[in-house]
Amino acid sequence: MVRSTFLAGLIVGMFSMMITTGFAEEAPKSEKEKSELAKIMSEIDKNYKAVEVISGYYKYTNNDWRVITEASANMVQLTKTVISKFSRPDDQKYQDLNKTMLKEAEKMNEVTSRKDEIGALEDAQWQVRRLRQACALCHKHLGIHLYPQLYPGKKDELHPGAEEIPAPKEADIPKDW
Repeated sequence: MVRSTFLAGLIVGMFSMMITTGFAEEAPKSEKEKSELAKIMSEIDKNYKAVEVISGYYKYTNNDWRVITEASANMVQLTKTVISKFSRPDDQKYQDLNKTMLKEAEKMNEVTSRKDEIGALEDAQWQVRRLRQACALCHKHLGIHLYPQLYPGKKDELHPGAEEIPAPKEADIPKDW
């Protein structure tokens, strides 16, 4: 009697485990989207950093221009994916910032087409700064730290004795500066 009860309990337990693991739903769609978006953003970041590393050079080699060309083309493609796949119709500023990122990446790609002209190096360096600004504005809007390892505390916490001083509002500075 004890054996048959134990055997029946074991069979029911194994069956219930098979049902819960075999028919379990995958991760919710929002978590999938976040992880897929995070992968795309990581690729954009990787391409941006490849360009940023050489942005301080005073002369670009053909290999440097090749890196810039590939990275900017990748950023254009990845940004288009983000805009089409992860749009937020309820957040117009997010949409505008993504379009700005796309525009700046396209300008970077356009600069590489005239790499032999005078001033192309400076234009490429300028576009790296514009890309950095586009990334920073979007991350600020979303409340995401670009380098969280530099800010181990919570975003809202201040050090003891410190107070937040807001930036002055200057009317004659252009918005894109």
